[in-house]
Amino acid sequence: MPVLNEAFKRKPLQILASYLRKETIKAFVGILLVLFLVSVGVAFAETLRVIARGVLPASMLYVELGLRTTDVLTILLPLSLYLAVLSKLAMMYRNQEMVIFHANGISSKQLVKMYVPQMLFFFIFLLLLALYVVPLASRTSERMVLDASKDVSLMGLKEGVFQELSGSNSIIYVRKINVEENRLENIFINVKHENRVDTLTAEYGYQYEDAATKQRYISLFNGFRNEGIPGSKKYQLMRFEVNDIKLPKLKGKSVDVDEDGKTLKELINSDRPIDKAEIHKRISPAIVVVVLILLAISISKTSPRDGKIINLILGLIIYIVYLNLLTIGLSLIAQNKVPQWIGVWWVHGIFIAYGFWRIHKADK
Repeated sequence: MPVLNEAFKRKPLQILASYLRKETIKAFVGILLVLFLVSVGVAFAETLRVIARGVLPASMLYVELGLRTTDVLTILLPLSLYLAVLSKLAMMYRNQEMVIFHANGISSKQLVKMYVPQMLFFFIFLLLLALYVVPLASRTSERMVLDASKDVSLMGLKEGVFQELSGSNSIIYVRKINVEENRLENIFINVKHENRVDTLTAEYGYQYEDAATKQRYISLFNGFRNEGIPGSKKYQLMRFEVNDIKLPKLKGKSVDVDEDGKTLKELINSDRPIDKAEIHKRISPAIVVVVLILLAISISKTSPRDGKIINLILGLIIYIVYLNLLTIGLSLIAQNKVPQWIGVWWVHGIFIAYGFWRIHKADK
């Protein structure tokens, strides 16, 4: 015990800093796991709906799910670390531990310095994740969807099952999928229009994409087309050798790759406001994690008479307001209503100033 006291006298700040960082990481891992499992469950359900609409085949379920989780991490990592720092410090205040440290000359500003290593680590990690890993996952997801749309074996269709074509009121039934010849055989399609219903049957068909418009079609061969109005006797039956059916555009993809999948170089060279907003969107998670740690330190101070969750409630309110303002700021950039050089820095500045104001007030 005397040895421990002597060590504490020599390096009190280092010991406290090491203790806080270790305990914060433990809480961070637990919170992250819970939030991650919930997010994966939601992503899993959404991916199943995408597969059910025929956008992706079932064989790509886990690959697509893995790609989607990378984007979720840019939100979960800052939030988990924020809650970990806030809960740990608030507990130490309630147990009077921080009161003792403050009485021995350790200020809130010094607490901020103790968390600087974690701030730098997560800042760099999230910057690399948002700038490079997430866009790569987005492009990979898009490539998978395009491959699925061009390969008849990956269209998401099943043999012997009535399925709705993605994004339309059309029903398709395929008796056999010939993977070797990349064609559909014994096809039935029911297409609903505003004023009529078309029913088509064909011996076989091929899928292709128009080079100019990038629109997908199915070419049906050796079949019949029946056009009519439901509830009336006006029907026309036609026999055809070839009949092309336009397929609806794929909807419900896991990510919007118009901007999310672009490289950083493409975004910088672009003059589109929406691309400039994407740059700020990718940089924001790295800045957010630093600002949130600062805010957690500033609002963690409490007294034993305060409620146990008062800090958590205040922290969640601040977090929600912060994210909403960031969303508004990004929207203003995309609409070209805010200069690009201002971006969303004003949002970060507001909460940084608020955090330092509370820390300065706490140290008085």
